[in-house]
Amino acid sequence: MAQDNNEPPRVRGPPPGVTTVPEHVKTPQIYEIFPGPNPQDQAGAATEGQKSSSQPTITEGLRSIKRDDFFNVHQIPCARQGFMTGIGAGAAVGMGRYFVGARVPTAANWAFGAFFIGSIIQWEYCRAKRANEKAAMARAVEVMDRKQAEKKAQAAEAARLKREAEEKARQEAATKKSWYKFW
Repeated sequence: MAQDNNEPPRVRGPPPGVTTVPEHVKTPQIYEIFPGPNPQDQAGAATEGQKSSSQPTITEGLRSIKRDDFFNVHQIPCARQGFMTGIGAGAAVGMGRYFVGARVPTAANWAFGAFFIGSIIQWEYCRAKRANEKAAMARAVEVMDRKQAEKKAQAAEAARLKREAEEKARQEAATKKSWYKFW
């Protein structure tokens, strides 16, 4: 469940008392910058020159990299957090190694390694946290829809019972004879 595989959350079905599933549950909106693996999300994304295989190749991946991707790194979810953690870890480890007595190239190697590892760990942690949050939001929406459907069903049942009680009272009033007569 901690994986972020860009699949929409599974829908368990309509809440009790509802005949159709709400529109936002049928096609959930995913708030991601990059399109998911769904074919409807990537409509028109594949060109005629590309073959549509289930597993992309490395060359297709390298061709998909654009120049603008490097200028929009700050818009990628979790990238900023990962880079900031990596920079802090690299600076701390590099300076620590230098102050302990390592030469500058060795300290720089340690700093880069710490940057790389710190960035990857923070990236993965952030992505797992986002996946958990996404699943929790899907559950919350499902619970809210179910509660709303239950409230509508209860209101409809109360209205039906009220109509039946009024009809019964009307029938009793019609069948009941009055104890007095004007003439």
